[in-house]
Amino acid sequence: MLTVLGGVAQFEREMMLERQPEGIAKAQAAGKYRGASPSRRIGGMKSSRLAGHGPAWQKRKSRNS
Repeated sequence: MLTVLGGVAQFEREMMLERQPEGIAKAQAAGKYRGASPSRRIGGMKSSRLAGHGPAWQKRKSRNS
């Protein structure tokens, strides 16, 4: 029974992934889709990773911000 549910879930996921680009193209044509805006917090975490700081330092930094 779980195998059947897993198969249905996989099929639905594939269908969703096929429809998503179509919806995005339609929204872009209508001028209603701009994409995700970059987050300042994520950018700071990327730069701290490049500086060699680990996850614990990033958590401490985000709590202090």
